[in-house]
Amino acid sequence: MTAKRHQTTPVHEWENLLREFDSLPVYTDTESDLVPEIKQLLEDFNERLDGWREEQKSRADDFNVLRTMRLSRRELCHSDILAWLLDPHGSHAQGNIGFRLFLKQMNLPEEFASKNYRVIRELSGEESQLDIVIEAEGKFIIGIENKIDSEEGDTQTEREWRDLRRRKKSMSIPGEIMAFFLTPDERAPLCEFFKPISWQAIANVFEMFADEAKAGMVKMFAKHYAETIRHEIVPEIEEDK
Repeated sequence: MTAKRHQTTPVHEWENLLREFDSLPVYTDTESDLVPEIKQLLEDFNERLDGWREEQKSRADDFNVLRTMRLSRRELCHSDILAWLLDPHGSHAQGNIGFRLFLKQMNLPEEFASKNYRVIRELSGEESQLDIVIEAEGKFIIGIENKIDSEEGDTQTEREWRDLRRRKKSMSIPGEIMAFFLTPDERAPLCEFFKPISWQAIANVFEMFADEAKAGMVKMFAKHYAETIRHEIVPEIEEDK
């Protein structure tokens, strides 16, 4: 997947300035005319920086509520936010839009979003506790195990799979269990029945949600969250050449 370009900020300007500096000719003569060229580069940078600061008074492009609150690496926080998106009764007041977009991103039947489903955080079973479960009685069950910086526990996904199988049976759910192992780098879980997915895919869902949401504050939060994922969670992805 191609990484998205982010808007140029003073940090990028500084990087560009250094590249310009590196491209300047190297002189061994101490009487060279290099100093005026460096001075001009610095003056150009300061002029661009002042212009950017003035423009940002009305835009604040660098503001991100999650980064400001230093929540960008907290695993429980991210599980809570994802569950919030998927919950049709969440405070976002957008109904099943988030779950429908998640299903679309994961190539699952979008008709699941029209069922009478519920979202459960930290569902405890006989052997495990799964981060997020989305289920509808007699219809479907989806499990999500989230990892940001932590590693998978001893036989964790294998125990979670067995608990999901027990729950599937107790709820008379036909078909297969859908289980996802969510990580920044899409690494494989111990249990082969869990499908590895990346937080990059979740960023896509939040961006689509921001486009469809009707409430202004919800749109802003979803955009901020997608940006946080791309900047703080997923590894850098080289652009397609």
